[in-house]
Amino acid sequence: MDADVLQVLARTHRPLSGAAVAKLSGRSYARARACLHRLVEHGLVTAQDAGPAVLYALNRRHVLADAVLAAVGSPAAVEAFLVEQLATWEPPARAVVLFGSWARGEAGPDSDLDLLLVRGDTVDADGAWGDQVHATGQALEALTGNAVQFVQVTGSQLATAVREDQPLIAGLRQDGRVLLGPSLRALLTAGAAA
Repeated sequence: MDADVLQVLARTHRPLSGAAVAKLSGRSYARARACLHRLVEHGLVTAQDAGPAVLYALNRRHVLADAVLAAVGSPAAVEAFLVEQLATWEPPARAVVLFGSWARGEAGPDSDLDLLLVRGDTVDADGAWGDQVHATGQALEALTGNAVQFVQVTGSQLATAVREDQPLIAGLRQDGRVLLGPSLRALLTAGAAA
């Protein structure tokens, strides 16, 4: 509960009403309000009267504010780390797409980090490719504490999946976010045409 409320407050520099915090955090007003009161008591959140409403903001001078901001920014840090790793791959991936709960921003401690890896049709899944996939998976698991699930396909296999409208493609269309390669629309259009 505290994490959801703090995440909302960390993503804005404007004070928000309790109702706005509740709505943006997906929590009931009563629970969000109780949480906000507790965080105000600890000094991590400030409250100011604004007519009949009370407006809340993250106290960015609090000793724990940097930790809150780092936690809120951690998904972006994980993606940046992954993009750095992918830039060193040889042979390179044609495309890498994050999908599932991580892409939706709903990942929890038991969530897998799901990645679609598209390699060239002539790239052997074993050898150098397999070694770099394995090393990157281990590094991501150490960084996040979450299991990493790679879905590996060649360009031809992706084209088949698109033509057959396999469940993977529906998941990619719903929440896929490209980390490397062409846009998702271009990737799936090219896959259908291949």
